[in-house]
Amino acid sequence: MKVFLTGANGRVGSHVLRHLLARGHSVTGLVRTPEGASYITSLVKNDPNFTTIVGDLSNHDLLVSNAKLHDGTIHCAMEHRSNPAQAAAHEREIVQLIGNALEGTGKSFIISGVVAPIGGNGDEQTEPTLGRIPRATTDVEVRELKNKGVRSATVRLASVTHNKESIHPFLGSMIAAANKLGYIPYASEDNYWTAGHADDAGLLFVLVLEKGQPGVAVHEIQEKVKVKDIAELLARKTGKTAGKIPTERLSELGFIGNFLGSDQTHLSSEWTKKTFGWEPKGQTLLDELEKAPKEYFEGAAFPS
Repeated sequence: MKVFLTGANGRVGSHVLRHLLARGHSVTGLVRTPEGASYITSLVKNDPNFTTIVGDLSNHDLLVSNAKLHDGTIHCAMEHRSNPAQAAAHEREIVQLIGNALEGTGKSFIISGVVAPIGGNGDEQTEPTLGRIPRATTDVEVRELKNKGVRSATVRLASVTHNKESIHPFLGSMIAAANKLGYIPYASEDNYWTAGHADDAGLLFVLVLEKGQPGVAVHEIQEKVKVKDIAELLARKTGKTAGKIPTERLSELGFIGNFLGSDQTHLSSEWTKKTFGWEPKGQTLLDELEKAPKEYFEGAAFPS
């Protein structure tokens, strides 16, 4: 299959790319800079089935033309340089643009979503709670494209989808919060975040491309990790302390403050594992943090 992949050199996109090539697909990857193109080309050892395009998400003609030219589009790119609400709005605009271009073609269109707005019993068939986070609406809209002749799907990523190359921005934001609070915060003694390795996420995208039914949602959850344990390990690795933040101070921390109080114990990926034969095998989050060098903890936080 010929696949157009945005964010081809990103945290998740680079792993999607490697799994696509390993399974015999041809890939055109969108990257922002010539340096990014050189990096990702060397990463896949100049595989002849991979071609790069240098551009960004503001080039709508580039996005539409490539989506139409390929059998499937996997959209992993996201503009994280703006704040999360602005990034989500921009993402929705791009999804609508590509979705409209693919209407009636029967082609595949898969986006990266998030598990965070899934309430209820937390399974893959549960619809996201609209209004909880801006990306929830995009999740619904892309899957509804099945009614317009698009083989659409959402891969709902674990809240901390990580790899050893760079720290996840959520964790970078927790560390940065210590500059304001004097400690790395957690909000509860017993709330959990979902986590998964980016390489397992990459494989799941490809499995959905190959076998997913139109309108499907899957959950990329390898494990659930206590947020307090994350904070304490970050503190130990950075020479700081960890502490419980009073609820009334969470709003001072912007996006990460809103997220610190969430609990994802109810979320599940059992249907995903059973349906797609997906067996996550990547390094666990706490093990990655434990073994990471000092430089790893100097990563960027999300803009607030």
